[in-house]
Amino acid sequence: MSLMRMNHVQNELKKLAGVINKLIENYDLNFREYDQTYSSVESSFKDRKILAEKNKDFDLLHEIHIEENNYTATQKNLNSLAQFQNELMLVKHVALIENMIVSLFWCLTRMFQHSEYEKKYFSEGINFSDSLEAASKICEMTNRVINLKKHKFWYFHETMKSIRNVIAHGDPLFVMSYRRVNKFNEKIDLIQFNSEKNECVYTNRMHPSKIHPTFDSKSNWYCNLKNDLNGLVKLNEICLEFVEEVKASYMKYGESNGISIHNLYGCLPIHQK
Repeated sequence: MSLMRMNHVQNELKKLAGVINKLIENYDLNFREYDQTYSSVESSFKDRKILAEKNKDFDLLHEIHIEENNYTATQKNLNSLAQFQNELMLVKHVALIENMIVSLFWCLTRMFQHSEYEKKYFSEGINFSDSLEAASKICEMTNRVINLKKHKFWYFHETMKSIRNVIAHGDPLFVMSYRRVNKFNEKIDLIQFNSEKNECVYTNRMHPSKIHPTFDSKSNWYCNLKNDLNGLVKLNEICLEFVEEVKASYMKYGESNGISIHNLYGCLPIHQK
């Protein structure tokens, strides 16, 4: 089942690549359309506001602001929608990767007839889904041959997993170090700084954010995902690369240890020498 699961995750990621491209295409088209609509009246709003301020007609100024907000509301809604799509896509990608890792752990447990792990992690009623622990067990059971934590992707997986754990519970803000955000964005430009977290134990509750951020590499920040969908392209690419690397390592491990392709697919128990 493990090799079958890897193929499934690989196919799902390829399908998501097409979905992402379509999301970006539609977003750019809609945003340009509404941006052109507002651009055609922007100068008029500016002139009318200047005239209302000059005449101290604050009732009219208020009405102009309301009218202008009606024009810009669509762009704001599109930005919110794009951020929401980024959140959904990140959660989906993390779920697929985690599922593959846990499935690999389960497959090795079955093949090696590891009754202790089967009882602890995969007994009835236990919904084990910790990809970090599963990766450690995979490394142990394969004598460090399949060491997922050695892949470059693992840093991004840990980061995305921590983000997923927050936004999946409905909170768009998560806390992350300044250094980690910058390192993540160098590869996958998805995270936006919101405000630096106040670490002072005496004033934190009154002032959770710093008025004057330090931008220190070790400082912690409240962050959210951006409303730019283009970062999803790279997210999908590196997830797909990781799946292909793990799949290749798994098949190579099977070949080196005389494990048939049927075992790799079906997780049938093998007799260890």
